[in-house]
Amino acid sequence: MSTKLAPRPANEDQRVKAVIKTGLIDAPDNTAFQVYCELAKDITGFEYASFSLFDADMQCKIAKVGGDDDKPGSKGLRHENNICSYVLLDTEPLLMKDMSKDPVWKSHPEFLNGTAEWYGYAGFPVTNKDNFALGTLCMMNRTPKALNENQISLIKKITSNIALLIDSQVAQKEVTSQKILEALISFQKYDESLNINDFKMFISIISDVAVDQEQANNLIQKSLCKLDSKGNVTMSSNGLELQSLMKLEVKEMKKIKIAGEAAQSLIDEMFSTIN
Repeated sequence: MSTKLAPRPANEDQRVKAVIKTGLIDAPDNTAFQVYCELAKDITGFEYASFSLFDADMQCKIAKVGGDDDKPGSKGLRHENNICSYVLLDTEPLLMKDMSKDPVWKSHPEFLNGTAEWYGYAGFPVTNKDNFALGTLCMMNRTPKALNENQISLIKKITSNIALLIDSQVAQKEVTSQKILEALISFQKYDESLNINDFKMFISIISDVAVDQEQANNLIQKSLCKLDSKGNVTMSSNGLELQSLMKLEVKEMKKIKIAGEAAQSLIDEMFSTIN
């Protein structure tokens, strides 16, 4: 199979930056996107549906239903025979009832050598608010299959919802990052001897991430945290006062919707920009 690269969109440089900004390429999370693949599969009756993002060189599968055993995060090169790469080039979907009879794709190596598994194809671009095609929602079927106008309209709505979710996640990270930086300033003003690790532990405790006594020792010595009757690290009255000064009240933290493992991942990501 050829390893030449597929054509790139005219805005490729800016598009790739927008994709990287989502954070999903390095840390793919199919939790929020799996339902869209399942919905697309149900609406169209196709055997396979997947949502992928495309960085400069690779197609990264974020979520999928049916088909092969590829897991979220699996990547494939955007070579000239990678059909989904061409979906990024247009605002309208790429629809083929039977790829083996399509004027262009009937010459795909898998059709020429008889190894093709999929024949029906429908690929829809996922375009963000800045009109960058970040990825695709693609469906395939083992036998020729076409979509009707109603199905096309519904899948377009799904891709719009995927794009809106991504835009919202990016905006949320930006707001959270700014909030973390502002909180760090207040934290250091409170006591200059507190370091960045103390700050991380403090944010973790606010976010209900489990922290052991050794990790929080400096905060305990500064009377910002204490141990409850079960030996868990909790906020002290001084800590709650500092939390208020940092504008990280519980109500505001709930608006950001971070907790547990998700909170820890977000905290780690935010700190990668601070360090």
